[in-house]
Amino acid sequence: MGKSILCGMLLLCAGITGLRAAEKQEVTVKGELVDLYCYLDHGAAGDKHSSCARKCINLGLPVGLKGEDGKLYMLLGDHKPLKTSEIPKTATVTVKGKLVSAEGYNLIEEAEFEK
Repeated sequence: MGKSILCGMLLLCAGITGLRAAEKQEVTVKGELVDLYCYLDHGAAGDKHSSCARKCINLGLPVGLKGEDGKLYMLLGDHKPLKTSEIPKTATVTVKGKLVSAEGYNLIEEAEFEK
């Protein structure tokens, strides 16, 4: 089951990044950093999962944001994964970037973390 979730996330990423630029809007979202694999696979989040999430993110698994607005976002750089050195060590972060939403999925690209 885990491989199918990861494949789905990769296909989602490839499909969403191809949407028209006119559909993008600048946003600032506050929430909890999660690794999308564990979060989608078995709902892992919160303090109990923070060290595992960091390990998974460092391995290159997709980075997500569980927003205070109740939405889940995939975070990317400028058409590439975020560098682990750019990702804060804290669990709660504020992210600025360009929002693309399609078919119920949310992506923040060119994601930058506020300090």
